[in-house]
Amino acid sequence: MGCVVTPPISWLLSFAAALPFFLGVFFFALFGLVIGAVTFRVAMSCRPYARAAILSGTTAVVLLGWGLSIVKEASDFPADMSMAAADRTRDIGERSREEYQALIAGGIREWLRRTYPPGGTLGYVRWSLMSGRIEKGSVPELSRTLTRSPSGWVWALRVVLSIGLFAFGVGSQTLPLRYAGVKHGRL
Repeated sequence: MGCVVTPPISWLLSFAAALPFFLGVFFFALFGLVIGAVTFRVAMSCRPYARAAILSGTTAVVLLGWGLSIVKEASDFPADMSMAAADRTRDIGERSREEYQALIAGGIREWLRRTYPPGGTLGYVRWSLMSGRIEKGSVPELSRTLTRSPSGWVWALRVVLSIGLFAFGVGSQTLPLRYAGVKHGRL
């Protein structure tokens, strides 16, 4: 059941991760608690479960949730940066804002594929760890350097904290499934 409720929550986590000053990391713990509580509620009637089953199930839910949030964050990256470029550019030529953003987003996708192969999610992760900057001129029509914060070791720290807190949230609710429940009012 945890794998069913995880995708929509991962979508929310992709936005929460971008909150400044590590505020978004808090939501990984909070939403992990929600996913774990739903999983516990559905699975509690069949407990006790083997420790290995609980650990592997919890790990699968955590990796699915965190992985989907990173994939969503990476897929939104070109559009997010193109909006920032449009906000910071005074002259976008004879195009509409939407046309300019589409041009920049496509250029960023190609630049990411070329500069941080293979592009996509893996390229985004490499770029976040190594640079966090798209220099002026590296994408056609880009007239200013674009940066993303956090980047480098701070981005890596955010990732480690988000995985850890997400695992804590889910695990704190699912690990009690290894104990037999209360039946007929007795322990």
